Amino acid sequence: MLFARGRSSSSIDSEAIRSHSVCYIDATKDGDKLSASFVANGNRRRSRSQSRATSGSRTDLSTDDESAAISGRPSPSSGGDNATLTKEGTKTDEQIKDGPPSARNNGSKEIQGGNVGAGAVPQQRQVSRSRSAGPDTISNSGKPGASRMKTINRFSNFVKSGMESYILTQSKMASEPGERHEVIIKDGRIMWAPPLRQYTCLVDKPKKESKLKGLKSFIAYSVTSSLTNIQVSRRYKHFDWLHEQLSNKYLLIPIPPLPEKQVSGRYEEDLIEHRKCILQLWVDKICRHPVLSQSEVWQHFITTTDEKKWKNGKRTAEKDEYVGGNFFNCVTVPSQPVDSASADKQVESFVKSVRSLDESIKNFYVCITETQKRLVGPYKANWQKMAAALDGLGQSFQLDHSSAPVKSAIAQSANVLHKIGAQHEEHGKTTTEQLMDFIYTYKGVLSGIPDVVNIHKSAFAKLSHNDRLMMEGKLSPQEADAIHRRVEVITYAMLAEINHISQEANDDFRLSLGTYFAKEADFYTNIGQQLGKLADQFKK
Repeated sequence: MLFARGRSSSSIDSEAIRSHSVCYIDATKDGDKLSASFVANGNRRRSRSQSRATSGSRTDLSTDDESAAISGRPSPSSGGDNATLTKEGTKTDEQIKDGPPSARNNGSKEIQGGNVGAGAVPQQRQVSRSRSAGPDTISNSGKPGASRMKTINRFSNFVKSGMESYILTQSKMASEPGERHEVIIKDGRIMWAPPLRQYTCLVDKPKKESKLKGLKSFIAYSVTSSLTNIQVSRRYKHFDWLHEQLSNKYLLIPIPPLPEKQVSGRYEEDLIEHRKCILQLWVDKICRHPVLSQSEVWQHFITTTDEKKWKNGKRTAEKDEYVGGNFFNCVTVPSQPVDSASADKQVESFVKSVRSLDESIKNFYVCITETQKRLVGPYKANWQKMAAALDGLGQSFQLDHSSAPVKSAIAQSANVLHKIGAQHEEHGKTTTEQLMDFIYTYKGVLSGIPDVVNIHKSAFAKLSHNDRLMMEGKLSPQEADAIHRRVEVITYAMLAEINHISQEANDDFRLSLGTYFAKEADFYTNIGQQLGKLADQFKK
């Protein structure tokens, strides 16, 4: 009975077709071409029915390319095809019965459909993708999706970044680090040691350049450091390369975002100026950071002018051993142990404040964007419409020769109002857009903080895991102490970076908002002065 129920309607139809074709061949002994083609058609339909019967089974773990290749193979002989169909049909229905609900539903739909068209292929591919996890997701009972993936996959980024190798003291470095950084405790606060010399960098002089005899053009910016007064020329792709190197090396430092790369209109003056402003904000962030400002790859970026040395330095940076987790071999921390409970509480408090700040920043950015659009659009248009209306009023007064003073004042008012409209547009493109650029950069910094926090949490999880191994006797006390000390280095670096981010937020917003409101006051004071002079024109 089970075998009878397990037979699909597709297989019954195929056997009926086969019996019809055999009878037809017996009836036409002259080997009619029509009967031969009908038999061939029956074989093709049987092979397709077999494909439908196995598409829902657990053996159908092929990729999209493999399934396409199988469907293109020539069909076997009729006898072997029938035997395979019976065997596979029984196996398929048993496995569909034991499989997950999605597999059963997909399998039943394919079998009951009766048509092998374009609609059946996406269903088969969907099943293939859903089971592409392989044996890691198969439980002891053999059911797919019944157990979690291996624990190591939850920390794949943690492992790939070298953090696990660093914590487990598995990293073997072939060279000495080229840079050293220190975490200190000052006035009860954990912080990065300040650099010996503070400096700034200026991004200026955007210039269109070309290479390959003019076949390829690009915009280059000059970058000048106050530390050396060396001026270097850098393209956007050089900034992009530097951003990647810094992100790979300093895992616990959220790197500010670069301006978005735009192809259309990339040589327009407004876009070039906008990109230059964001690059300047990006460079300022790097220069003020006590670790990034002393980075070897950053120093190479702002000081190297020779093309050959520039390329050699790039290759050296790309082969740097002290990236990711290995960077913490360059960090020196106080010998005083970290209070794990206090550190965890400080990190959680920081995460909550960042989450709240992120929402507020997004809302503020939307409001500033709308204000900027109004300044360059409706506000400008309204002032200039009023100027045009006043100009028409002044022309009407030309018919009355006795109103010359009023006519002159109206004409002057029209000119001033038109000028004020243009000033609104200019104000929106400078003052308001500069604030937008700052908020954009700060949003990017906030977006990188969750990854930083997750790395620290993964390190703490590894510490708890190794403490458990030591209690079980699977880890020696000496090895456990070494692991604990390395996790403390990561914790010190995390707390130092939290302190830097918090201090930077205070300084950045105080400077940016203070500058913005000062320019707003100057802008509206200037408009008020112009309107006051117009009022004087109408006095007797």
